[in-house]
Amino acid sequence: MQLLGGLFSGLVDYRKANHRYEQEPLLCGLLLAILSGATSLRKMELFLHERLEQLNALFGTSWKKAPTWVGIRRFLLTLDVAALEEVVRRQAARQRQDKVGRRWIAMDGKALRGSASRVQDQRARQLVAALSQEDLIILGHVEVDDKSNEIPAVQSLIESLEIAGGIITLDALHCQKKR
Repeated sequence: MQLLGGLFSGLVDYRKANHRYEQEPLLCGLLLAILSGATSLRKMELFLHERLEQLNALFGTSWKKAPTWVGIRRFLLTLDVAALEEVVRRQAARQRQDKVGRRWIAMDGKALRGSASRVQDQRARQLVAALSQEDLIILGHVEVDDKSNEIPAVQSLIESLEIAGGIITLDALHCQKKR
């Protein structure tokens, strides 16, 4: 069964063969949890637990219980992040295909909340994202290298998104000339 139009069906499942939760329904359930406001693994577990009956009916699964937050964490760690990013970018491009006219795109960098660690002396991870202002969807994002800043990350994101002819808004950091 293809869920969400088969959005996640092309992803390779790197888990062992005998797993309790199939990849595509679990990813769709976690996506629904996030869209419903789940901001942690425990909240995702709670969302899946509280709606287990409806999710089983929606996905055509027969889960006896929801995965624990530890299981969700293990599952997320096995995902191929690059392949998942490509799937999301393809979906965003499909959303834009039938639109005509100028594309207005906002790009900005943000620190990922909860990614810093004083114990490990680790700075917060930084991402740069591109948002379609008409559709209010994220077209793509890239992580900013630890030894760099947003400028090269934005340049690589612009190249990878193929947004020629679009109008891109950026903050003042990007008003620098190369010397």
